[in-house]
Amino acid sequence: MRRTLLLSTPLALLASGCAFRPWTPAVSVAYDASSPEVRDIQLPAQADALRRWQIPPGDPWAPYAKYTLLTALDSAPTQVELPDVQSLDEVRSAENAARQVAGAGLPSDTLWVVDLRGAASVAFGVTLSRTALEPVRLVPTFNNWPATDELVPAEETLAALTSMIPQAPEDVGPGARPVFLLDAGRLAYRFDDPGEDTYDNRYILTPSDLPDADTLRARGFRRVVYLVTSLDDTSVEEDDVHAAFLAWQRAGIHIAMVDLAKFEQPMVAYRWDDLWVDDPLWIEPRVTLVEEPSFYLRARGGFGGLHARPSPVHMGGGWSGHGGYAAGHGGGG
Repeated sequence: MRRTLLLSTPLALLASGCAFRPWTPAVSVAYDASSPEVRDIQLPAQADALRRWQIPPGDPWAPYAKYTLLTALDSAPTQVELPDVQSLDEVRSAENAARQVAGAGLPSDTLWVVDLRGAASVAFGVTLSRTALEPVRLVPTFNNWPATDELVPAEETLAALTSMIPQAPEDVGPGARPVFLLDAGRLAYRFDDPGEDTYDNRYILTPSDLPDADTLRARGFRRVVYLVTSLDDTSVEEDDVHAAFLAWQRAGIHIAMVDLAKFEQPMVAYRWDDLWVDDPLWIEPRVTLVEEPSFYLRARGGFGGLHARPSPVHMGGGWSGHGGYAAGHGGGG
């Protein structure tokens, strides 16, 4: 698993970049070079894993879900070594925060966008789906491929998706609260040229990967919670969701940016209406990285490039080979 490239990028360089770049949720991932130990994991067959996560056809949130990571699985159960994501502090914090949120009750007019380290986003969503009294619809957006020498730690997210079991999608009733699960690592290494020996599995989301303002308003959603790891190193939304967030704001949809620490606090008497007063996110129009040609020139297959290689799991092998994905902004799927 590739988590050491950051060490080759001097912090001074990152700091100089952040001097003229807003601090987005990816900063928390880029500054945290820790990697969990690996352990043997029994991966389910691809069909079984998809059954746990796939939103039923006809559900309004089904068009936004991506199952690219799960398609890396083999057609039969396979035992492999994957990161022990339960040992990550952020995963435990995400689970604690989700339990507090569930205990407070989920407002019916609010969409959730969870932009944490991939495994932590999965942990928050799964815990929320299993503990909230209200129905929760989880919408995964993970759109890259795992590999031993990967740049973005997709193996962590895959380990979470296959070891944490959400409420069965078919059991989610009407009026579900949509919870979009994002991997903040997708843009964590945006300034890096990964070199020939690293598998570039970075990817971006596009405005069509999130519902537009008309869709939200038509379904009664007028508020958005944007959950990030820490507000100490996050000042604005991630570059690739900026356009969607700006459109929501212009349509009168209120956005609050909240971190895990806030939701880990007891919320028995919490008033949801206060959130948009205490923690508003005001979207200022800005030029983002996804609009700059040099951003794509640094990619070696990531961000929509073509560097397809077969999945070692899908081919019946182990995680010692290269993963791969097809062309497209999402890196697959």
